[in-house]
Amino acid sequence: MRVPDFDHCLRHLESGQRDEYFDGLSLGAEVDLRGTELSGELVERLVDAVGSIDGRRAEFGRAEFAEARFPEPVAFEDVTFFDADFTNARFEGGVRFDKAGFRDSTSFHRTWFGGPVSFRDCAFDEIGFTTASFSGDTAFDRAKFGSDVSFSRQAFGAVSFDEAEFAGGAGFESSRFTGRTTFIGAKFAAAAMFDGAVFDDAARFDDAAFDGEAAFDDVRFHAEARFQGAVFTSAERFGPVSALRLDFSRATFRRRMNLFAASPNMDCFETRFEEGVTLRLVRRSMVSLARSVFGRASAVTGAASVTSVEGVDVADLVFTDVDLADCRFAGAHHLDKLRLEGDCTFGSYGGRQVIAEERDWRNTRTVTVGPRRIADLYRQLRKAQEDGKNEPGAADFYYGEMEMRRHSRATPWSERVILHLYWLVSGYGLRALRALATLAVLVAVVSTSMWLGGFKTTPALGDTLIYVAQSTVSLETKLASLPKDLTPLGEVLRLVTRVLGPLLLGLTLLAVRNRVKR
Repeated sequence: MRVPDFDHCLRHLESGQRDEYFDGLSLGAEVDLRGTELSGELVERLVDAVGSIDGRRAEFGRAEFAEARFPEPVAFEDVTFFDADFTNARFEGGVRFDKAGFRDSTSFHRTWFGGPVSFRDCAFDEIGFTTASFSGDTAFDRAKFGSDVSFSRQAFGAVSFDEAEFAGGAGFESSRFTGRTTFIGAKFAAAAMFDGAVFDDAARFDDAAFDGEAAFDDVRFHAEARFQGAVFTSAERFGPVSALRLDFSRATFRRRMNLFAASPNMDCFETRFEEGVTLRLVRRSMVSLARSVFGRASAVTGAASVTSVEGVDVADLVFTDVDLADCRFAGAHHLDKLRLEGDCTFGSYGGRQVIAEERDWRNTRTVTVGPRRIADLYRQLRKAQEDGKNEPGAADFYYGEMEMRRHSRATPWSERVILHLYWLVSGYGLRALRALATLAVLVAVVSTSMWLGGFKTTPALGDTLIYVAQSTVSLETKLASLPKDLTPLGEVLRLVTRVLGPLLLGLTLLAVRNRVKR
């Protein structure tokens, strides 16, 4: 574009003509350099020529830089623009706009930034970046956007919006971030739209404030996504998103939240769901809820894994179809009120369901959560299952409780002996086959003993076996071939049989009942 009053553009003016042009500029000058190639030196002279009276470096009026080309690094730092147009401009060597003020309307539509770009501490009244392209590192740290701004469908390398303030809506829909992306401490006063965005590298939203809608539908984080300490004031939905790691540690959700996520490692440490949450996870997702706060009734659903509820009040929490094999329950509050629905699974040991604390204790006896505490965890989980009318599920937890009491050094030795016997003969009243096997051994041993010395005369072995079997259910024998007189040993054996036989039969029936009762 030719410079007014001259026959050439600024780049092709002779030295004297350039001096004349720059000498003619003053505070608030309007410049028209459309399509001009501007070196770093020319930009510096241009800014210095315009000047300022308020301590800033320069103050332009209408500034036309549409389709201008900047082949070298240039600096517009601490400059104020009124109604600037950089449409289709090309910044090939990078540009710094730090502390610049963009008043009225500014356009960076279809602008190409080939090198590093810095808009730190800038203030934008009305700005447009439609289809702009950022190839190098880009910084909008502490920038203030006074109205709606859209970066939708744009390509970024590494970019930072740390402590940026968005007074209007902020649109990043379907944009791609190929480098590290940070919105640490950013403030979104209105809607923050990230639907369909793709983050190839780590993304951090730590301590960000989302006062309006936070739209993250179908966002893909190919690396870690961190929202540590973020505050969601009005949002009621987040996701679905996928991430290699998703971190909501110490985040706060002030409205009831529907959160949809797919992540092999999701952390909700000390996360506050003040009005409750419905957390929907997909298969192979893992989430830790350690020390989270659920202000209202909440639910975790999906074929995913919960790894910890340590320090959580689970009174209003429901798990549906959740894998709890690796979940640590130690330290949870009101565990007896936890609701388990659908197909919630635990770890397995010896054909029964076990919690992770018992598995850890069996692998290494030096863990901090010992048998006494594990027994208490089982007791509370058992009550929760019983209140939910799931007697078979409660049976495994009762077995675990008895196992931990049997192994605990805090249990008196006399009680431990009884528990050992109870375990041996019937699996704490839960192993029907073991009780039947014990009864069969009792009948065989007593029958042999009775045959050898229980009667004053020796009867047939078969008759003795029938006599002992009838004695186990306290029936009198009608066999005429049996001797009527018992020896002292026989009397003792008959008494033992009549006491232990019904007891073992009762334990067998009890075990069957515990497995089939609903």
